[in-house]
Amino acid sequence: MNTRQILLYCVISLAVTLAGLIVMFRYAAVSPQVLARAQTAQPMGSFPDINLGGTYGTVSMTDLVGYYLQHPPKAPAAGSASAAPVRIGGC
Repeated sequence: MNTRQILLYCVISLAVTLAGLIVMFRYAAVSPQVLARAQTAQPMGSFPDINLGGTYGTVSMTDLVGYYLQHPPKAPAAGSASAAPVRIGGC
């Protein structure tokens, strides 16, 4: 391979990558209205109910936050091992 082929390959690779990013950005970008709403605090009553599965069923956001405030997570005791093993890597 000569230098010209290597340069041509690099330029074409960068152009294809840039074109792919431009196409994907259109699907990833949100409108200014959606962005403004996401950055504004919403009242709890405006959120839909959350389905927590078989045992718990559907719970309103108000009930869920109220339960969390009444039963905050416990801080781990000093020197205790973590409850869940730490996994590095895949799923």
